[in-house]
Amino acid sequence: MAKYHKWSDIRAEYIEQAGGEAVVKEKTKRLKAWAHAYLLVEKRKNFGLTQADVGRRMGVSKARVSQIERGEVSTVGVLSRYVAALGGRIRVIADFEGEEVPLTFLDMLLACDEDGEKPEPHAA
Repeated sequence: MAKYHKWSDIRAEYIEQAGGEAVVKEKTKRLKAWAHAYLLVEKRKNFGLTQADVGRRMGVSKARVSQIERGEVSTVGVLSRYVAALGGRIRVIADFEGEEVPLTFLDMLLACDEDGEKPEPHAA
């Protein structure tokens, strides 16, 4: 007869072997960044663009594009410029319990005043 193990026991053993919960969270974060970067790399290749092409469009080196594509650089600003170099745009959705307000990265930048300060939030 097959012996079954509880998922919580298997997970606890894995976390212990990996070095703790913080290590597992960091590895998960890096894996997700890599997976998202992989999808963007495939999109770039489908467009017939090289890393050098994207770098020229972004105004950065081929090495920097390589870092972005490895998921090492993932700020919204950098990703927005990368996606723009491919001909796309980043979209952000503000979700208020089911009511969605679409924003673009440009909208968020324009919301800052000339000094780069963000406006004060609206008081309820």
